[in-house]
Amino acid sequence: MDDRRWPTYSSRNITLDSYVREGAPAGRGSFHVRDTAGKLYLDAINGIGCLPLGHGDPRWNAAIEAQMGKLVSAPGTIWTDPQQALARDLVKRVPVQDGRVFFGNTGTEVTEAAVKLATRATGRDVIIAFEKAFHGRTLAAIAMTANPKYRDSYVQVLDEAPLGPRFAQMNVARAPFGDLAAVETLFRRYSGRVAMVCVEPIQGEGGVNPGSREFLVGLRRLCNEHGALLGLDEIQCGVGRTGAFSAWTTLVGDDRELDADIVWYAKALGGGFPIAACVARADLAEVMTKGSHGSTFGGNPLACAAAIATLGIMDGDGLFASAGEQLGVLQSIAAEEPISGVLEVRGAGAMIGIEFGDADRALALVDTMQDLGVLVTISGGTAVRCLLAYHAGEAELCEVWTAIRRGLS
Repeated sequence: MDDRRWPTYSSRNITLDSYVREGAPAGRGSFHVRDTAGKLYLDAINGIGCLPLGHGDPRWNAAIEAQMGKLVSAPGTIWTDPQQALARDLVKRVPVQDGRVFFGNTGTEVTEAAVKLATRATGRDVIIAFEKAFHGRTLAAIAMTANPKYRDSYVQVLDEAPLGPRFAQMNVARAPFGDLAAVETLFRRYSGRVAMVCVEPIQGEGGVNPGSREFLVGLRRLCNEHGALLGLDEIQCGVGRTGAFSAWTTLVGDDRELDADIVWYAKALGGGFPIAACVARADLAEVMTKGSHGSTFGGNPLACAAAIATLGIMDGDGLFASAGEQLGVLQSIAAEEPISGVLEVRGAGAMIGIEFGDADRALALVDTMQDLGVLVTISGGTAVRCLLAYHAGEAELCEVWTAIRRGLS
């Protein structure tokens, strides 16, 4: 392939052509794709979690086609019915009281929005983030991202050994994921300066690591005690993937006293169409006055129509419940048919990490599974990540497990 893009991606050496309608559940999205050579694959990547309905759900397609015949873009200064309808729907679903919405296009864009809001609303200048975290690739987002290779030449953060010339110094302090004592130490070190604690309830790129309820509730407590905001990055783990709209609800419960202050979503929200949303308490959102932030394409009517259709299909088909069953189904398969070398099957719902504890082995397995017709990715270096469509069931999970067994043999 004469690839004229920047060399920012590791090539998988296949060119996908289309999804496969044959064999797909009637009237629903497909689990399978075809490359230009005609080879079929079970897609357990799904755009890295962007296709909760699978490929080509005819109802989703029809909703986008209908909106394309009406209006596809409008400036943020002008209301549209899809934008307003989606905002009203989202604030009813999220673990934020009296929420207000900022729409963007990608996860990193709404991560930046959350940082701007948190620092502006509190008048403080430090963010606490976590080891193994991933929040995006723009400047504030990579500052909160743990892997230093993403920050190379761009950003220096607090308490980090100098790494050479950097474009920006960001006031991000980092603690081990799950370590409340370390978070409390950072609050004391940067007393009166911490604007927000930013956490993925389930770390996606870091290895599919769910936070314990004790840890997540403890973060809420510490934020309350120190006057900081609690921000949830649910870009990958949210919008139903864990069995509830919010991963926070899955892990913590629905006690409104434990609600976050800010939460943001992307990936699955549009069903495959780019859209992202940051939801904050109304009193916080009020500080984002005219001109303080914006997005040319954020909340455009076409993207909002795609998200409305996605959420409607999820509700109508009971997809939160079916997504929530996937981890348990795969764990049962693994218990009945154990594979030597698999150390753990973890995650929540349709966000699954299969741990091998060996980076070389995991990476080689991903390539072998592709040859066997199953597309997966690496997470955290040593785990294979499975992000199937929400209506996938035992047959698709067995297909993944069989490919792992064959790949290791």
